[in-house]
Amino acid sequence: MKGQFAAISYSLYVELKYLMIRFWTILLAFVVVDILVFSQVNEHLLLVTSMPQYIFSGIVSFIIIRKSFSFCLKLGATRKAYLLTMTCVFALFAIVMSLINVVIMSISIKVINSFNLMNVQLYYAGDFIFHDPTVAVHFLTDAVFIFFITAASCLLGSIVYKFGQTGGMITGAVLILLFTIPVTKEPVIHFIKSLSNGSLLLTFGTMVIVSFLFFLINWLFLKKASPVHQA
Repeated sequence: MKGQFAAISYSLYVELKYLMIRFWTILLAFVVVDILVFSQVNEHLLLVTSMPQYIFSGIVSFIIIRKSFSFCLKLGATRKAYLLTMTCVFALFAIVMSLINVVIMSISIKVINSFNLMNVQLYYAGDFIFHDPTVAVHFLTDAVFIFFITAASCLLGSIVYKFGQTGGMITGAVLILLFTIPVTKEPVIHFIKSLSNGSLLLTFGTMVIVSFLFFLINWLFLKKASPVHQA
């Protein structure tokens, strides 16, 4: 099991490292260019660096599970070892992504303040949820959100892997339907609103538990899945 864990971890690490370097290079270049441009004009700039992270994490986790699962099985890994490793790797991925964002944001804000660029404002997602959040809260917010998004995307990726694009479209249609029906839509809206009012530990703890459940549910779709995903 340890050998499989190491092999799968390395495979996912190589793939994620390449994608993360490209993502952060592009995002950092975008932030730097925007700061330089808006330092010369009177227009107002507002950037929320958390959102590109969430989108990137969702896309990457969806794609990677479809590519790496087949590859790892062909190398001799068991489905159980793959699922356990994938869960651990994406938990670490969420932590690293959030940490990098905190570092980049902290440096960028110091640069903006040192040059007194009042028309340039950078925000975390946590700024729109909590009142006067600390850096630790920003880190925790992004890490938990990214882990939740990757778990949900991996689950969707497993469904598409098992049942093909038809299964994915049916799942997507069901999710859209759930978010448009008042009976299911209102609890989701209530939960989002409760983020800023309820206990931080309870809210994020619930999200982490649900994320682990998502990864566990993957087992239902991957335990008998073929090494070749459905078209």
